[in-house]
Amino acid sequence: MSRWREYSREQVDALASSAPPITDPAERTCPACGATAVRKYIYEGSRLGRPISFSYVWCGNCHRYSSSTGIGISDHYDFDDPADASPTLRSLRDDNLFGLLDHLDAMWGSPGLPQWFRVRKG
Repeated sequence: MSRWREYSREQVDALASSAPPITDPAERTCPACGATAVRKYIYEGSRLGRPISFSYVWCGNCHRYSSSTGIGISDHYDFDDPADASPTLRSLRDDNLFGLLDHLDAMWGSPGLPQWFRVRKG
């Protein structure tokens, strides 16, 4: 059994309503446990020839998580992806959600996480 549990719909709504700008790397308050330990990881891929972003948020304290997809962000932001230098991370994000969350959580505070995002000029 995994230690990871999904956020409830109400908790996801709370996270969405309090989301800081994407450029803010700080951890934020978890709506489930109250700890300042909500972290994020975003990467970009493609689907049907169009860019798509994949986003994960998780609490490093109570191990709740949520994920979502959306329109690609690289037209608007420059950002780093620690998976560029990590075959393990690339592999986990394709086929092992709980392994991915464990790996991301262990990486937090090391080079690569939190990610940096910068508004793309022009």
